[in-house]
Amino acid sequence: MGTLWELAQEYRSNQLPIERRLEDLQTELTQVTSLESRRRLRHRINVLEKMLADSRRYVFEMEHYYDKE
Repeated sequence: MGTLWELAQEYRSNQLPIERRLEDLQTELTQVTSLESRRRLRHRINVLEKMLADSRRYVFEMEHYYDKE
C-alpha cells in the first residue's frame, strides 16, 4: 500500500466509472415508462450517488490529512 496521497488518487480515479454509470442510468431513467423499472433505477442511482459522495469525501480527507488546522 502507498501513501495517503496515492490512495486518494486511486479513489479519485475510481470516481470516473461511477460518474459515467450514473449518467447512463439517468439517461435510461428518462426513457423508461414502467413504474417498477423507474423505482429500481432510482434506487441504483441513489446508491451510486452515495458511493460517489463518500469517495469524494474520502479523497478530500486523505489529501488534507496532514494539513494544519
